[in-house]
Amino acid sequence: MRKLVVLVCSFAVLAITGSLAWAAAPAAGTLSVDRGKGVVMIDFRGSVLGVIATGSLRVTDQTPFDRFAPLVAGKKLTSERVGPRTVIYRGQNLRFRLVGGGYRMVARGSGITVSAVGRGNVMLDGEPRWAGDDVGLYSRDGADCSSEPDSCLPLPVDPERFALEVSPTEPPTGGG
Repeated sequence: MRKLVVLVCSFAVLAITGSLAWAAAPAAGTLSVDRGKGVVMIDFRGSVLGVIATGSLRVTDQTPFDRFAPLVAGKKLTSERVGPRTVIYRGQNLRFRLVGGGYRMVARGSGITVSAVGRGNVMLDGEPRWAGDDVGLYSRDGADCSSEPDSCLPLPVDPERFALEVSPTEPPTGGG
């Protein structure tokens, strides 16, 4: 059921940002993370939906005066404002939606599932508890890791940074 919800939410994000992407140049990139264990940082302008089974989410709203606001819910949810635009959420089964605007989000914990569309920078850092521990999967070429795990890569165990943008093999979206 959770995979179905994430898949439906992914399509909703793609539909929302896809309708806006035709006016933007260049086109947005995608990121999918499934069952991540460690850290997923995205500094971007776009939209992201996600879940963290156990852990924390640090959100900095880089466009605080626009019409978009982060939405975070979860079990045993606590929030702590650490700056005028930054909030840290902690708990279990954290569900979050950052749509439109610019955000810097840092998801830290286990069971991290993310679907993002936008432009910006990403840092992934898998944190295994022992050698060979499953740290989850990711894709940056449009593949949904929850339904297409064979087309995804394991999270890197050393921090890896890259730009969230259209890959050379992915056709650009929108006109112009």
